[in-house]
Amino acid sequence: MKITKENIESVLPHRAPFVMIDNLIEASLKKFETDFIVQADNIFIKNECLQEPALIENIAQTCAAGFGYLNNQSDGAAKLGFIGAVAKLEVHNLPKINSKISTKAEVTYQFQNVFLVRGESYCDNVKLMECEMKIVIA
Repeated sequence: MKITKENIESVLPHRAPFVMIDNLIEASLKKFETDFIVQADNIFIKNECLQEPALIENIAQTCAAGFGYLNNQSDGAAKLGFIGAVAKLEVHNLPKINSKISTKAEVTYQFQNVFLVRGESYCDNVKLMECEMKIVIA
């Protein structure tokens, strides 16, 4: 494990109640992986399920934590990232309270400071969501 829940804000610009990842498990130039336990007090809970915007944000924050970790390992300079676009979004299931989400993001293309990332999130090996994101690192 690269970064635990207690220190995750060291690689994220997000703060509570908008943090949608717990632990950074993997971070390489091509792949990021996180996990997240859905809590009852999450601002995106409706009908005891985490809603679609939180799943999108979960993938975006998986990328943010991965890029943040890699930046800390290289030059230590904090850099902000922005979602430039979300495409090919498919929501298959919504996780219930107390579920553990596992999220993987793979960098499929890079041009300078623009990254195309394919993200997927799972709960108990059942796919929750998948999409492509264009991430711009400032």
